[in-house]
Order: sequence, then structure tokens, then C-alpha cells
Amino acid sequence: MAPTAIVNFEYRPNEGLPFSAYQRLRESGPVLWSEALGGWLVSSFSGVRTILSDVTRFTSEGTPIAAAAGAEAMLVTDTPSHDTLRAIWVKRVSGPAIAARMQELEGNAARVLSAVQEPLAAGEVIDFIPLFRQFVMAFIGASFAIPQDRLDVFQLWSRLSADTPAIELAENSPALERHLVAKNRVLDLVREQVEDRRQRFRRHEQPDDLISLMVAAEGQPGITPAIVVDNVFNFVLGAMDTTEKWLGNILVRLFGHPGLLAEIRANRRLIEPLLQEAMRFDTVAQVIQRRVRHEDVNLSEARLRAGDQIYLMLGAANRDPAEFENADSFDLHRRVKLNLGFGFGFHQCLGFNIAKQEAMAFIAVLLDKLPNLHIAGCDYGTSWALWGPRALQIDLGNS
Repeated sequence: MAPTAIVNFEYRPNEGLPFSAYQRLRESGPVLWSEALGGWLVSSFSGVRTILSDVTRFTSEGTPIAAAAGAEAMLVTDTPSHDTLRAIWVKRVSGPAIAARMQELEGNAARVLSAVQEPLAAGEVIDFIPLFRQFVMAFIGASFAIPQDRLDVFQLWSRLSADTPAIELAENSPALERHLVAKNRVLDLVREQVEDRRQRFRRHEQPDDLISLMVAAEGQPGITPAIVVDNVFNFVLGAMDTTEKWLGNILVRLFGHPGLLAEIRANRRLIEPLLQEAMRFDTVAQVIQRRVRHEDVNLSEARLRAGDQIYLMLGAANRDPAEFENADSFDLHRRVKLNLGFGFGFHQCLGFNIAKQEAMAFIAVLLDKLPNLHIAGCDYGTSWALWGPRALQIDLGNS
């Protein structure tokens, strides 16, 4: 048995991410048993990458994410249907496809930012989190052809996610009940939209939004009505949370460090490295879960038993000094290197290109319209599972 991890992962407001805990993990070993969590903590870059890339030995099935997402959702399933489902959307969310919509994204960013220029100039303090949400939801609404006035239920889910703990919600707890109520409201909307597309196809219309693409595939081998709903549900929600929190982390970094801001202003080509390093340094998905499949596995010097739960510490892995030189330093000029912020391997985030182009567009327009912002306050809530501000108060400071 590997050493037991004696690490308190409880988040304490205003103390930031548990980097000291991550350091203790690395000092104790790359694979540790946690009695408190009843599972293994894997904090090394190589260990996390090994688990993410091997779906024959490690799986999301039987984890809380499977219960939340649906066992047959693309996010969870390791069966051949995963590739079938991914192929339905992959061309429409490819790098070139989303880059071709950059003008649309910049227009969305300009609208939400223009609305706060006058209040900021008048000395008001503005919470930018609702702005991120409006910006992201505009693109989601257009991509999935969901009316903007119906997207409020997704926003409710996003707000709840900000306070989701790093581990499973307690059964019969008020927090779990709130999540179930919100989930059912989202599912009701998704089912309504799916049925709308079915009816339109029956009328010989040819809608081609992302929901329609999935509905058109219904009936193919392995694609059931339930799978259609589960995958639309997960893709819409997945397109929200990561981008919103990533943008928050980027702005905190950018406007909290004058030297960094000056570099970006002088050379806009550094925006993309800024986004990459922000995801590595302040990883949004700090921890995700997997489970050992049917046979025992050796990982480093630990023996993981079939059925054991595994906590992949992505935030720690992205600061692994064995993988990144000066890993605890934010380096805008770091040699481009893979980080695990959007996963790896079989289940790498399908919406990566959406998130990247959204962030590129928002930051570029922000630097044009509001180049001199000041972070007046930042609240990360009570959870570090999805790391990013839940409130980000911004003003013009002394500019």
C-alpha cells in the first residue's frame, strides 16, 4: 500500500488554490492513497496522462460525473459509440470551422463590453462574470439554435457549478437537491429542442445547428433518443463553464500584473501564449475522477485495485516540475508544450476550439475597448474543483 495522503483539500476563502497541498503531494509521491476521499490521488503529469490515455484500464464509468452526465454520454462512454458520436460534431467544432466565425465572436464581445464602457467611465464597479456568461451564451445560442430567452436555465446550472465541491455531493443534501432541480430544468429544455428538430425534419426542413446534427443521426447503430438528449445536454453545459472560468483567470492574471499587460499591449501575438499559460498555471478543472476497470493496475510504486476510485489532480500535474521548467512561475514565453487543462487522449475536450477562439476574441476586443482595467475584488466561492472567479469586480482604477 502506498503512503496515505494527509492533505486537507477544504477550500478556505481568500487563500487561493491549494498549491502548498500540491507540493506536499509531490514530495510524498506521485500516487497516494487518501483515506478521507477513499481513493487514489495522482498528481504527476506522467501519471495523469497515462490514466487519461488508457481507457482499457481506467474509466469514468461509476464516477459522479457518469451519474451527472449519463452513462452513455460521449464524455463518459469508452465504447465504439464514442467515436461515432464525436464524429457527428467534430468538423463543425474544428479549429478552422470556429476560426471562420471569429467576426461573430468579436461582435458578441463588442456588444457585451460596449454596454459597460459608460458605467465604468462614470466610476462604477462592474462584475465581469455576467459579461462572460452573456458572451458565451450568445455563441451557444447561435450554435445550437436555442432562443436566447430560453438560456436562463443553463445559466442557473453554471452558477450552481461554481459552488460544486471537488468530490461527490452528499446524498439527500440540499446542494444535491438544488442540482437535481436545475438538471431536470435543463433536460426539459433539451428534450423540447430535440423534439422540435424531429418535427422539423418530418416537415422536410433541413436545420443544421448542432442539435439538428445529433438528431439527424438518431437511429444509427447505437444512437438512441436518450443518447441524443444526454449528449446535447453535456455539450451545451461543457461549452459554458470552462470558458467562463478561464476568462476570469485570464483577466485576473492580465490586469493584476502591469508588466504582463504591457507586453500583451505591445505584441498582440502573445495573446495565444497568455491563454495557454493561464490554463496551465490556473487550471480550470483542478480535479477529475476515474475508476480502475476490471483488473488491478500498477502505477508508479502503487497497486491500484479493480474498482478503486482515482482523483486526477490536473492542477498539480500542470505544475509538475518534472514536466515544466520553473513550473510555479507564470512564463509568457514558455516553450509551447501540452498541458492537461482540456484533458488528453480519448476524452479530450471536444469544445476546445470553441473555448480557445472565444477567449482569443474576447481578450482582443477587451484590449481595444477597455485597455486599462483594475481588479477591485475577486471571489472564488467555496469550491476549487472548477477554478475560476465566481465574482470579478472590475473598475478603471486610477486610469
